[in-house]
Amino acid sequence: MATPNFQSNVFPPGLAAGQYNSALQSQTSGFVAPLQLDQSGRLQITEEGLKYCYRACAINQTLYSTAAAVLLEIVGSASMTIRIKKITLWGQAATKFYAELTLGRATAVSAGTPAAVTPGKNDKNDPAATAIINCYTAAAASGTGFAVMGGKIMGVAAPSATMIAQPVAWDFCINNEKPLILRGTGDVLQIYNNTLTLGTATFGFDVLWEEDNS
Repeated sequence: MATPNFQSNVFPPGLAAGQYNSALQSQTSGFVAPLQLDQSGRLQITEEGLKYCYRACAINQTLYSTAAAVLLEIVGSASMTIRIKKITLWGQAATKFYAELTLGRATAVSAGTPAAVTPGKNDKNDPAATAIINCYTAAAASGTGFAVMGGKIMGVAAPSATMIAQPVAWDFCINNEKPLILRGTGDVLQIYNNTLTLGTATFGFDVLWEEDNS
């Protein structure tokens, strides 16, 4: 078998050519590309995700409980597909109690006053995130068309050296499922507290998501 001429990029018939790209290639329908090589010139095979990946978190947020209210809101993007991988929440209160949470999808944001959370990047070379992560500055009702998709009970307690309330999580990829996907700015995910007898409490959250142009 003839030896490939790597200097001129000429390959014998039947031998597939490979190509190294330092950045992700833009793709459209019907996109065709050579096999991709890593920096050493070997065929690139990896289990590491190549999508743009982001995290957002906040602590000491008011856990509104005098009226059913949105605690956390994730708004889809006009330019990218949002793939939510995991949402974790935890709560604190002077008196041990619980909060009944519902996860739902809406077609518009709440009518309240949102406070956007600045996200971080898993890779500093990734572009800025396009999804919007909101908390609310006052108790706000669910968005238009809110449809429940899941529910959890979150325990709250005063943290101490001997006890701390366990967080709750929606892990959408734990069994290799498809992430929860938001498409467009009219696709909104909200987490809603339904417990009205909780008293003064706070909560925190951590959100992990990916973005691509699929």
